[in-house]
Amino acid sequence: MIEFPGTEKEVRQLERFLTATGSAPSSVELDDMRSRALAHAERLSNAVSIGFAGEFGAGKSSLANMLAGADILPTGPQHLKLPLVIVAYADTPETTVGWWDKEPKVYSGIALEKAAADEPDFISVGLNTPALQEISLFDLPGAGALDDTYKQTLGLLEYVDCAIWCTNGTNAWRETERHLWAQVPQKLRDNSLLAVTHADLPPVRDSLDRVVARLNKEKGDLFRAVVPIGTPVAVRAMEQEPEPDFDLWETCGGQNLAEQVLSVATDHRRHDLEAAQKDLVEEFLPYLEELIGVEEERDAKADGIAVQSSLETALPPLDNPILEDWLAAIASIYNDLRESSDIEPAAFLQSCQEIVEDFAERLESGSEIDPEADWIPAEFEKATDLLLLLQFESGDAPLKDAISILAQLSDNLAWAGSSVASAPPKTGT
Repeated sequence: MIEFPGTEKEVRQLERFLTATGSAPSSVELDDMRSRALAHAERLSNAVSIGFAGEFGAGKSSLANMLAGADILPTGPQHLKLPLVIVAYADTPETTVGWWDKEPKVYSGIALEKAAADEPDFISVGLNTPALQEISLFDLPGAGALDDTYKQTLGLLEYVDCAIWCTNGTNAWRETERHLWAQVPQKLRDNSLLAVTHADLPPVRDSLDRVVARLNKEKGDLFRAVVPIGTPVAVRAMEQEPEPDFDLWETCGGQNLAEQVLSVATDHRRHDLEAAQKDLVEEFLPYLEELIGVEEERDAKADGIAVQSSLETALPPLDNPILEDWLAAIASIYNDLRESSDIEPAAFLQSCQEIVEDFAERLESGSEIDPEADWIPAEFEKATDLLLLLQFESGDAPLKDAISILAQLSDNLAWAGSSVASAPPKTGT
């Protein structure tokens, strides 16, 4: 079974890149990356569009109805003249009337006749059909190579990702059809099918094998596959009660057509997905990582200035060089922890122990602290032993304990070199 590739992860990454770079200084490189990222996100967020085209009376609207699972589009001889009709997913049924140069308007429910009376450039019909979340159907107006309608068909084919050209099996793949399809870009041909319609009619059914063999020889690189289909029989097979007639669905070509359409759409989506992944891995994510690194460094400097300013405001002026050195040493540990999200807890605890041990030795001289703070060196020695023991424990608790120890020692040193008369109580570490 063919599985439609998911795109949620890549779309989130693309949106993250666009959001993060939205306020970054403009450059040729960044503008190009943002343009490509936006195009990737739009393609991966939208359903793959399948266009149904063919000459008048080829059965393209009937085929679109069959794949949509609803009798939406008028078929056969009819007086209702319709422009391009798009059948897409919507939570509740609705009909949108659209123009290329002005705002659209929306009717609730399916209202093709009312929409056609507005003479729009296109009509969009929304259905709550799960399959339409991945694939949208574009029913193009009938084309004829002997008038200007083929120019409209060629223009509208630019809006679809994949196409199904419907050829009437009673006179399949006429010269006028070849003339029109020869003007279609190769990129679209690679994602297109040639559907031989009316395969259920006796004259077509009796010669179908011969016709399909001829078309397979002639298609070359014009189409990906030739698919015969008896649309009325396929619709009847799926409408059988209490369950569809799957044998009839398969013999009339419905199963083969559905699989071919899904295969073409899936390959197109996978191609778009791989292109987006390539840009993400090679350009977008590395650029984003570098940008975030620069911003974090800037924020860290700003945080340090803010903390220093707050301390200077809150504390009286102190001549305390050992405290300044201690805070610088602690800041270096904090920066290492911030920059390395995968740092091992034991390594962090060992760094803390080594710094505390160094300052314990420095405090032993007693020349850098107030004589009344002679108890502080012992606190550093006890902290050294505690940090050593914490390295043999697991989980987050040892890290939290280590941070508490460092904070207590910082408070002690804040008083150690000051001339303030009263010292904090000896709470112990």
